[in-house]
Amino acid sequence: MVKEVGEMKEYRLSRLALVNIIALAVLGGTLLSPLVYRGFQDYFGEAVRLNSDPLSQEDQSAAVALQKSFINVYKKASPSVVFIKTNVLVRSGFWLDMYRVQEQAGSGFVVDPDGYIVTNNHVVKGARRIEVIFHDSQKAVARLIGRDEASDVALIKVPRTQSYQVATIGNSDDVQVGQLAFALGAPFGLDRTFTVGSISAKQRHVDETSYSRIQTDASINPGNSGGPLLNIFGEVIGINQSILSRSGGNVGIGFAIPINEAMNVVETLRKEKRAIGKPTLGLRVGEPAENLRAELNLGEKSGVMVIQVMPASPAEDAGFKEYDFITRVAGENIAEPGDLVKAIQQAGVGAEIKVSVIRRGKALELSAVVGEAEAE
Repeated sequence: MVKEVGEMKEYRLSRLALVNIIALAVLGGTLLSPLVYRGFQDYFGEAVRLNSDPLSQEDQSAAVALQKSFINVYKKASPSVVFIKTNVLVRSGFWLDMYRVQEQAGSGFVVDPDGYIVTNNHVVKGARRIEVIFHDSQKAVARLIGRDEASDVALIKVPRTQSYQVATIGNSDDVQVGQLAFALGAPFGLDRTFTVGSISAKQRHVDETSYSRIQTDASINPGNSGGPLLNIFGEVIGINQSILSRSGGNVGIGFAIPINEAMNVVETLRKEKRAIGKPTLGLRVGEPAENLRAELNLGEKSGVMVIQVMPASPAEDAGFKEYDFITRVAGENIAEPGDLVKAIQQAGVGAEIKVSVIRRGKALELSAVVGEAEAE
């Protein structure tokens, strides 16, 4: 039925027509639903069958080959990796000079059949006793040959009572971002722990020294320090050294000392057999107060002020004076004390550097040879 309303048309359905439409809809749904259901069943059933099908022989062979290569890396490198336990004397009293012996742990790897082992400086620093546990559970007491605070590399030695498995040293200059990496060591004292990841970045500078770091997401945790970072061939490409974390746990950002840089330090330690301190000039510096800035005629210049020149230091030899205001070192602007420390560390012991200073309003340039601080 159609009823005219102004210029609009209003359509009304009779009750009989409405009943017929509903009946047809129910009938059509009843007839079509099995077909629709069967279609969905066939579709999803096919998906399930596809997902449950075994891998092809070719894919299985590739997976087994990859897994085998990981196992081979562990088998090749594991015998050269050691667990290191140290006893360190730590101060336990604030008002009284009371000390206690604290046990610490780390990792290392054999680099010479005579029993030379490489680890981190912070693993053996201050140790009164160093015990090494090998892959076959044999134990030996090691002596410290030398350590370097700037690079965080240390060299220890155990008596040659047997033929030790020596690690295969790779070439860290060939490391590429994205390649597989494996960390091997004893995190939290859990010996023979093998973790897998990749190289996340190269040439990271994460501290004040001139030494770079390899970044990896292979898990590195306390106790991994000093252990090897390996490539797919089981060759050592770095020494596990530190992590970046707010919680103290691993978050996938670990750092290793490139093995090429580390082995250069190892050769020095074998020759010099001592603890090598960090680079220094022998200065104490700070930021001047506003009244002192005006008195020294510094204006708004950025820099740091010399508070003390250590006697018989490279700074004294170079002619530094108290209240000298340092603005540049080795071509780098100095804005705070940390900038000065970084510039000296990156220059390294024995480097001759130019230092721009303002001495009571007069600009000077001093030449200094970087010295070596006494190792802690």
